[in-house]
Amino acid sequence: MSIKSRLFIALFLSITSFNHIFSIADWTILIYVQAKNNLSRFATQNLYSMAKIGSNNNLNILVQWYQPGKDGVWRYQILKDEIKLDTYLPINSDGTNVKDLVDSMEWAVNKYPAKNNFLILWNHGVGIIDPIWHRRSGFGLGYGLGLSGQEFNEVVINNQNIVENQVINSNDQEQFFPIKIDDELTQAFNNSQDFDYLTLNQHRGILFNEQSRSYLNNEELLEALKQIKENVLKGKQLDIFGMDACLMSMIEIGYLARGYAKYMVSSQEVELAYGWNYLDLFTAISSGTTTPIDMAKGCVLTYHNFYQNKIDFYTQSAVDLDQLDNVKTSINNIILKINEAKKISLSQVKNFIKYARRASTQFTNKSYIDLYSFYFELIKQVDGNLCLTSNQLFKNSLLNLKSELLIGMKSIENAVVAKTSGKKFANTCGLSIYFPTGSVEQSYLQTSFVKDSLWLDLIKDAFV
Repeated sequence: MSIKSRLFIALFLSITSFNHIFSIADWTILIYVQAKNNLSRFATQNLYSMAKIGSNNNLNILVQWYQPGKDGVWRYQILKDEIKLDTYLPINSDGTNVKDLVDSMEWAVNKYPAKNNFLILWNHGVGIIDPIWHRRSGFGLGYGLGLSGQEFNEVVINNQNIVENQVINSNDQEQFFPIKIDDELTQAFNNSQDFDYLTLNQHRGILFNEQSRSYLNNEELLEALKQIKENVLKGKQLDIFGMDACLMSMIEIGYLARGYAKYMVSSQEVELAYGWNYLDLFTAISSGTTTPIDMAKGCVLTYHNFYQNKIDFYTQSAVDLDQLDNVKTSINNIILKINEAKKISLSQVKNFIKYARRASTQFTNKSYIDLYSFYFELIKQVDGNLCLTSNQLFKNSLLNLKSELLIGMKSIENAVVAKTSGKKFANTCGLSIYFPTGSVEQSYLQTSFVKDSLWLDLIKDAFV
């Protein structure tokens, strides 16, 4: 072989090696786990599932994990069969403030760069209403939501062999350097016939810390997303913003996140404590290229596959956040048409709004309803009134309202790119909205959606 040929081969190999070393992964996924609460054992189980696949050249799986009895910040890289400690910071951090979340995303993006970025918040969350944390031990379902155990038990299947027999013992959480994966443990939990439905206090909801009794409210969440876009991603949006938590798939939450993320993945209803199907999701994306919309759809599909034969009250949806301004505009147009109809027949319009609201699909927090189902029920009320009234002016007004409602339903269909639900919520379309049958919570008045829309005009006196 000539010297020239040898030099060419050496140059080719060096370039190939250089490109391999400095190749950028397709995805960096940061799961921000606030587990200083009654979900701690399920956090460990979720991480075990992630490590069945682990990071590779195409996928960075990263976790910032707040654990009971552990001070400081613990950051992990999830490898194949190993949960590897990447960074420990001995600082005072409870994981529920803006700086904690922004710093975590900065670590993930800078140390493990990728073409696409996916942030998942893992913990308790309660939708758009900021709760009052009651002074009591534990963190049960009644945390500022006005829910009783009896109400929640209507949708929870009890089982004597509770999940605690299938997850790791709390003492095992000491094994951080590294944690190795127990095949039998993961198999037992993922086997549908062994799957157990959770007790009253084992639901999810966003970033509640039982030790410090603090949480990240919606205003702080907005600030964190803003700083991540401006300071961490240098003006780019998150590709996906996910919430492995209860009740977060609301137009108010999506409206807050729009402009800071392209897609949102979350649930309208409460989640069981096991949460997302990380094993199947990461299996599907571990090789090859996955677009943001396909990733978002994959979250919903794997969630569906995991729960479809286990419970009948699950929900999950993926929302194109760029479409939410259209949904808001449609809401405004509908309310303008309602106001016009009220000027002609106030009592009739108020009555059919009440009927439509009561007939709408609502969730464990009964102030949250499926927006699409509300439009559907309103159309039924409009059609009924069209048959009864002889007032042509009122008929024309109702026809205009119906036209806007149909546009509104289409705007929701365009925004929700994927959805799934159990039989109990078969009529849902993936986006909830706050519509109480009593007084409006004060924290709701501070939301950006309320400030930018006419929604409050409808709900503030709907039942007065």
